[in-house]
Amino acid sequence: MKENLMDEIKAAEERAAAGVQEAKAAAVRKLNQAQAEAENTVKEARQSAARRFRERIQAAEQAVEAEAKAIVSAREAKAKAFYEEHKAKVVGVSSWITEEVMGRYGRG
Repeated sequence: MKENLMDEIKAAEERAAAGVQEAKAAAVRKLNQAQAEAENTVKEARQSAARRFRERIQAAEQAVEAEAKAIVSAREAKAKAFYEEHKAKVVGVSSWITEEVMGRYGRG
């Protein structure tokens, strides 16, 4: 009976040691899985942040481009209005300059 009890104790110790080893292996697997998930989460967060940054930059560029087109269009309209307003004066001034030059330096 003593040997039988010793065998049972050894068997129980071996089962316990195997259980501990199995638990350690399971813990290592879970730790590795958690690390992989964390790395994937960080990677996805970086990609998402980069994508949002690019989208915000693109939206800002489009807004600025539209604003620039509006400014250029308004300035072109002002320039055209200025030209139309002053083109009659140019004819008069050029005639006056021509008369002054001809009067001062002659016609020939």
